[in-house]
Amino acid sequence: MAKKIYLVRHGEADSNAGGFFAGWKDVPLTPLGHQQALLLSRRLLHEPIGKAYCSDLLRAKQTLEAISVKCPVEYSQALREKNYGELEGVKWEENEKKYEKYHLDSSARAPGGENNEDVQRRVCEYFEKTILNSPEDQVLVVSHHGPLVLFACHMLGMPVSNWRRLRLGNCGLSVFSKEGKTWRMTLWNSLSHYGLENFRPLLASERR
Repeated sequence: MAKKIYLVRHGEADSNAGGFFAGWKDVPLTPLGHQQALLLSRRLLHEPIGKAYCSDLLRAKQTLEAISVKCPVEYSQALREKNYGELEGVKWEENEKKYEKYHLDSSARAPGGENNEDVQRRVCEYFEKTILNSPEDQVLVVSHHGPLVLFACHMLGMPVSNWRRLRLGNCGLSVFSKEGKTWRMTLWNSLSHYGLENFRPLLASERR
């Protein structure tokens, strides 16, 4: 049974830099996103990770490839970002007021898409059935901002409506550790792998 779970949000993607919705839309990492993932790989280099679980979307896959953890990998649609339905590919930054609710309101659902309750149900079901029951002691999960934050809300007993109290930067590292029968958050959104010199430029273009 898993005793330690490393959670990683993917590196900066074209959608983050371009300010458009790309929940299930397959977009690649930017050059900055690749650099962020390579820096994170140094942080995880000596961790005894036995298996990795990854969203099947390109930006997550590229992040995992750059991290280069030597272990079996399972890709899953269950770890995808929220589906924005008819808004996929729409530039939210051109009218932030109009689209603000889809970033802030946990119950808001774009036409043909999901809301946060849908995402949390999907993600937590996968964690409960697969990741938490992994035979490896330490596992890595590479996913997206929404799924990881909503999983953390579930583990901490926080209502979904408070989800914006937790934020993850691109390639932010978080850890949940099991102590006895209790799961505890022992690290959240660590960006220390960027180093003091690289911290500002690597986060300069951080978007929603």
